[in-house]
Amino acid sequence: MKLELIAGLTLAAASALWVALAAPEIPAARRAVARAVTRALKVEQLRVDLAQAELRWITPQGWIALRWGLAALGGIAGYLVFGLVVVGLVTALAAYHLVGLALESRRRLIEARRQRALLDAVRFGVSVMSRAGSALQMLRSLAESGPADAQVIFRELLAEAGSDRANLLLGAVERMRERLADPLFDDIAIALTLHWKRGGKLVPALEALAADWNETLRLHREARALRAGVEASVLLLTVLPFVLLFFMHLLAPALLDPLGKPVGEVVFALAVAWMVIGYRVLQRLSEAPREERISLNEAAL
Repeated sequence: MKLELIAGLTLAAASALWVALAAPEIPAARRAVARAVTRALKVEQLRVDLAQAELRWITPQGWIALRWGLAALGGIAGYLVFGLVVVGLVTALAAYHLVGLALESRRRLIEARRQRALLDAVRFGVSVMSRAGSALQMLRSLAESGPADAQVIFRELLAEAGSDRANLLLGAVERMRERLADPLFDDIAIALTLHWKRGGKLVPALEALAADWNETLRLHREARALRAGVEASVLLLTVLPFVLLFFMHLLAPALLDPLGKPVGEVVFALAVAWMVIGYRVLQRLSEAPREERISLNEAAL
């Protein structure tokens, strides 16, 4: 007992000494670990995805927890229904992926609708500016009588600025840019910033922007039509195996008995791994191209 007490005190003293010696490096190590975890989980990209999907009410950390939680529930449900560990793991993986697909589908749908509205707003703004209007008049016209889906954006922008002063409008534009995380609005923000800070001509910039984005959105629509079949195949490959297993479990449960044995689990795991490889190839083929956002450095403009 006395030796155990001495060993415990020695260990505690050594731990305290190590903490004291390493104290200056602990904050830096904590920051390095936090950065590594953030990169691994793609938190910044997820923050952009949530903003583009208009899910600003949930944080990236909350979304990650929700996604992992639903995956765990799916895995438990799969195990309880089929009684197979491998099926439970695969169900968890499928649930995790389906939640990600749901976010991506919502993001793309909302982004396409918003970008069509913003493109119409740019065209509307060109017509207003061509009649000797100012940039502020253009923003007010867009907020009052612009495209329906874009009105709320410019209405919130003007309400947040609360003034016709250029510096306040610039701040409101930057905050709206961060809120929307939309590449098209990034271009609009650059055009407005250059106009207010450098006196650049706004109409030619907006006309060039409209022409460029009109072609970009046309190519996106064509690519979406070409990817539709592959995307449907990816979704079916995720869901149909579980439908097949479920009906086998209901109609002929004896057929699943070999999968409950060690050899059966290994063979089934290898088959699932091979299927996942093919599935990932199809998924990469069906991934939609994404427009890169522009990092706006106002100080350099």
